Amino acid sequence: MLIYLLRRVLLGLSVIIAAIIATFVLFYLGPNDPAGALCGRNCTPERVEQIETNLGLNKPKTEQFQRYVKGIVVGTSEKDGAQDCDAPCLGWSYVQNRSVTDRVVEAFPVTASIVGGGMIVYSFLGISLGVLTARYRGRWLDKSIVGSSQFVTSIPYYILALVFYLYAMKFYGLIPESAWTPLTQNPWAWFTGLLGVWLFYGAYVSAGYIRYIRAAMIDTQNQDYVRTARSKGISEFDVTVKHALRAAIAPFLTLLGMGVAAELTGAVFTERIFNLPGMGKLALDSVSTGDLPTISGTVIIGAVLIVIANILVDLMYGVVDPRVKLS
Repeated sequence: MLIYLLRRVLLGLSVIIAAIIATFVLFYLGPNDPAGALCGRNCTPERVEQIETNLGLNKPKTEQFQRYVKGIVVGTSEKDGAQDCDAPCLGWSYVQNRSVTDRVVEAFPVTASIVGGGMIVYSFLGISLGVLTARYRGRWLDKSIVGSSQFVTSIPYYILALVFYLYAMKFYGLIPESAWTPLTQNPWAWFTGLLGVWLFYGAYVSAGYIRYIRAAMIDTQNQDYVRTARSKGISEFDVTVKHALRAAIAPFLTLLGMGVAAELTGAVFTERIFNLPGMGKLALDSVSTGDLPTISGTVIIGAVLIVIANILVDLMYGVVDPRVKLS
């Protein structure tokens, strides 16, 4: 188990290193003009030169990369030709004149709250309704739930989210309007401000998971060990939950882990429509202002989250599915 974990951690570190190199190449060696994006159209050559000096863009590329990696590992200081920035330093946003790390730290709890609450909702709905439709396969209940899930996912997410925000929150006030309040500041305001987002986001995402769990449960219920459990007189509830669902839920964990990691860095539509200052909105605003350090910082954070999610999912496999042995 320990050797397996060490192998997965080393593999994850290699992926993160590759992501850092790819991010630097794409954003700092590509056909970009960071100084022009920061300065605007009416920027004088002197001002462009000053910005390039502050960003270190006038130095050799190898030296730029060394400073970039050094900032992530040990931080940067004025003697490095950069702003003071403690490790892990993801860069310095000259648009906001702030550390990219500080901006990410402020935005991450918003996105984590959205994704965490939504995950609880769509995991509950996806598993419970998926098991229910598999149990009553071919009947009206199964057809109604599966048909509704297909209809929901056929409509683009941003359209449904906008309609929900306007009619359920803005016009009729059926659900409290979305707003961000830190949990440590006011737990009740935090809960009510995100409740509508959780319900909508969770219900929409669960539509895909319902069909996946249904298909996995149907396949698992036809296995020999499930039929053997039934023949022993075990209750249908125990057969479904302790035998069939435990095996069927393992592939679901892979989708869940990858989905959560991607959502933590890409909840653009949710945060934009519901006006929440999370990671997705931060990345989108950075693209519009040409803030390359912030964009690259969010990309690296996304790679780290995906690696962590993969490791956690692999470890959970051995706990949930008794057929899997980690070695």
